Amino acid sequence: MLTLLALAAAAHMGIPYDPPTTPIDNAVARVALSAGAPGVLTKPHVHLTSRVMIYFQAGTNTIRYPDGKVAPEHFRPGEVQWNDAMGTHTAEITAAGPVDIVHVELKSPPGMVPTVKTPAPDPDHFKVELDNNQVRVLRLNLAKGEKTRSYDARLERLLVPLTQARLKMAGAAMQLKPGEVRWLTPGTGGDENAGDTPLEAILVEFKK
Repeated sequence: MLTLLALAAAAHMGIPYDPPTTPIDNAVARVALSAGAPGVLTKPHVHLTSRVMIYFQAGTNTIRYPDGKVAPEHFRPGEVQWNDAMGTHTAEITAAGPVDIVHVELKSPPGMVPTVKTPAPDPDHFKVELDNNQVRVLRLNLAKGEKTRSYDARLERLLVPLTQARLKMAGAAMQLKPGEVRWLTPGTGGDENAGDTPLEAILVEFKK
């Protein structure tokens, strides 16, 4: 059965991500939540690990390096992006308002070779957003009353709802808010939209 680590993973109860928090920091990943303010230039900093980024509003993040290189990153609401480790840089967001961002900092080595084979997801309800040697990121969409087929989740996962919804996982129901983060452990089961509105969520699977 799928197991929800509710107490540890529901520490942040959804957007806006103000003030910033780090509700999850374990041996697999560090999950930081922040609301980037438009027009604010960050101090020079580095990112030592690869990251999965999930954005809740549209905008552009302009990265500037000491050698003069400029790298704008454009994003849409609900978009998922991959970032490799980055050397010293500054960042500045251009957007209509604060941008709520989930930063999933991976603790696996960039050159890791996965040893656990992940089954193909239910194509009627899951879309693969990213798939590399460190993570597989899935977008789950369920209409009212829809269910996925039963599946074998062999990896630890991060669940990030994009909509308010009532989700049943392996028969256990939970109320979800946009931007909430929950850590899921491996197990076998299926997902069901038990609410009255469409459900959309991001699942980050951590390879090992």
